[in-house]
Amino acid sequence: MNRFTLTTWFVLMGWLVAGFAAATDEASIVRGGRLYDHWSRESKERPPSSLHPALTHKRNDVIAADTWRCKECHGWDYKGNHGFTGIRNRQGNDPAAIVAVLKDATHGYGGLMSENDLLDLANFVSRGQTDTQKVIEAGRRAKTTAATDEKYYGTICAACHGLDGSRLREVPPLGDTARQRPHEVLHVILNGHPGGTMPALSALGADFAVRILAVLQTLPTPSLAVSIARGGRLYDDWQVEVGAQRQALPHPAYPVTAYFASDAPLTWRCKECHGWDYEGNQGHYAKGRHATGIKGMRGMAGAEPSRIVAILRNSAHRYDAVLQERDLQDLANFVSLGQLDMHAAIDRQSGRARGDAGRASPYYRTICAACHGTDGKRIITAVPLGRVARSNPWESLHKIANGHPNEKMPALRELDPQLLIDILAHLQGLPEAR
Repeated sequence: MNRFTLTTWFVLMGWLVAGFAAATDEASIVRGGRLYDHWSRESKERPPSSLHPALTHKRNDVIAADTWRCKECHGWDYKGNHGFTGIRNRQGNDPAAIVAVLKDATHGYGGLMSENDLLDLANFVSRGQTDTQKVIEAGRRAKTTAATDEKYYGTICAACHGLDGSRLREVPPLGDTARQRPHEVLHVILNGHPGGTMPALSALGADFAVRILAVLQTLPTPSLAVSIARGGRLYDDWQVEVGAQRQALPHPAYPVTAYFASDAPLTWRCKECHGWDYEGNQGHYAKGRHATGIKGMRGMAGAEPSRIVAILRNSAHRYDAVLQERDLQDLANFVSLGQLDMHAAIDRQSGRARGDAGRASPYYRTICAACHGTDGKRIITAVPLGRVARSNPWESLHKIANGHPNEKMPALRELDPQLLIDILAHLQGLPEAR
């Protein structure tokens, strides 16, 4: 090998090694960004079951695992949250010194995260932060003068998220999230999702990520009515609606002495505790085989959906273990905005619908009879509609409004509310026997 060749070889090898080191550093930084987001999900380690000591006296509205997420105290803009200082002043610091801080008594991550995880997180804190004030306006709009960049979203992102940003159940619709929480979305664009397969675009630069954010902020808002109706089907039987495997163990909050305690899948249905009239132990399920003693959810009507999502994720409900983010949001929208006033629709004592059966006849014959038949008995695997409507009118009205889980039955909740009650009255006039 001549001198020129040797020289060239050494130069080339030096370039490759330097390039590999740079790539490794970038990989460490973006992984650190995912650890900052949700270290236990990224590392697949179990977080402590208790609240983080630093947050014990400051927060009582989040689940324990979330209090151990770095973003919870230091924010998506890295400037601090809930009265805690941010990490902006650590930018450029020696990663070893940052690791020491992560292990100190205030943070307590030394016994929870591996040395490699701690170094990745420190590399992110030192070298991965974006000055969000420079790229996101006070009004939450992305700061960019670049021309439209739909081509980047359409080729890099849409295969998973869909052209409208609403394809995945695992995350909320991208357009709404990008408009409401742009700092969080920018962080995820740059670093990816913890424990997921989303590509991290940090190597393309913050300016490129901001241009993607700007595109996301133009995506449409999914129909709230669609979300509410789907939430009603999830309330009915989420296992069927999402095509999940039926639960093998009873819901931990379902009373072991209640009648259906041995029917594990049934105990996981929201309606089984809170009732078809949404009143739980104060309504139709106050007595009988479905009685559990659990209160209803009528008091949550009109509540902030994010608050309801937090309740669905708490230790009493634990639905974050079986439902995705989109499912939780749809279910929360139903609880907040979709509950029907069953007292106005159905006489509680007699169970009779307060509607005009005659008025509903042409609607039933055109909308419903194609599947159910004019007598409500065409589907031989289902109980005749007349029998269901009289024995449990609350269930029937819920399904008229929201449809059946994972079936093609139309959800009629956007029609005149009185018409839905009239249709129920018509069903109650159909024959019960086959």
